[in-house]
Amino acid sequence: MRRWMRPAALALALLAGAATTGVTATPVSAAGPASPPAAALDPDLAARVDDLAQAALTGGVTGAVVGISDPVRGSYLQAYGTADAAGTPMTPDIHYRIASVSKTLTAQAVLQLADQGRLSLDDRLDEYVPDVPRGDEITVRDLLGMRGGVYDFVADEGFLARYAADPLLPGWSPYDALEIIRAHADEAGPPDQATVYSNSEYVLLGLVLERVTGRSARQCTTSVIEDLGLPETSYPTTAALPEPFAHGYVNTDSELAPADPAADGPRDVTLSNPDVPFTAGAVVSTVPDMVRYAEQLATGAGLAPETARLRQEWTPLTSTGTRVQYGLGVLRLGDWVGHNGSVFGYSDMVFHLPAQEASVVVMVNAADGEAVPATDLWGGIVTLLYPGSLPTW
Repeated sequence: MRRWMRPAALALALLAGAATTGVTATPVSAAGPASPPAAALDPDLAARVDDLAQAALTGGVTGAVVGISDPVRGSYLQAYGTADAAGTPMTPDIHYRIASVSKTLTAQAVLQLADQGRLSLDDRLDEYVPDVPRGDEITVRDLLGMRGGVYDFVADEGFLARYAADPLLPGWSPYDALEIIRAHADEAGPPDQATVYSNSEYVLLGLVLERVTGRSARQCTTSVIEDLGLPETSYPTTAALPEPFAHGYVNTDSELAPADPAADGPRDVTLSNPDVPFTAGAVVSTVPDMVRYAEQLATGAGLAPETARLRQEWTPLTSTGTRVQYGLGVLRLGDWVGHNGSVFGYSDMVFHLPAQEASVVVMVNAADGEAVPATDLWGGIVTLLYPGSLPTW
């Protein structure tokens, strides 16, 4: 099945990447900037991180950005390679598509509505979106936790062929995804039986947001972003990205969207329609904003304490390899809490290690929506700095 993020594949990639052997930033907290670390990252460790990042510039990746915030080890923010195939230097403040990390912001908006009493996590989906297979059984909580059993619309071969041919998909709306979900009614599973990653569940949550609030899903997400104080994070209205931005490329080993044999170099897919991923993956940000956000996400910033606790009631996404679990719009990867993402052209890992109050964020500018090329680099850095933090089942 084709997904904008595959946690099972992520676990396997981490096991492979773990064997792979700047600019100072300030650590962040849910309440605001914390005191500066005692020192920047140790120069020897920084050099080893640099080596890992330089080695990641392959397979269509022209550039990467790494952000580390640790109150003990220090902090590090560094860009590598180029922002495009023309040789423009990559910079730490570059904008990119955060892909499925967007789901965490969608979940935040829904959970805040629950805190306000405007919906209940036990509400049935058909109260807000009609004619979804098993919609009279699926709850809002099921959707948040990837337990709704909803067919993942990006697995539809017709959709995939169209999107691979033209990521701009003129005229597309979330209701097109809804029609695909309805057309695959016989492939819907029973809710609350298993945790199975589905982009459709977060598209449906976007429609729930619109029905409850009377506002667009983009407006709801933007309110969350503003409340969290993430100035370089946005939900775009067009295919363009804010300046400065990294060009995005399809990874050269992709089977989903192979490059044109006549083209010189990897396929450029920078421009894509944000209405396709919608509330499952449309948001744009920078690594410095995501370093700040990683801690906010892991500590439940902006939520009532009980809601924050419920958000991290985990269910397993994998049964072998690195331990991968899902909460309510948040992923637990080993001992790390956060999310990762992959959309045409961009791949990222945004995670916080609560026991160490540390965050590690990685972005690379190549992906095909299924592979997560940022995984190996992130896994190598985490294994270097925090050995033992990626336990297996």
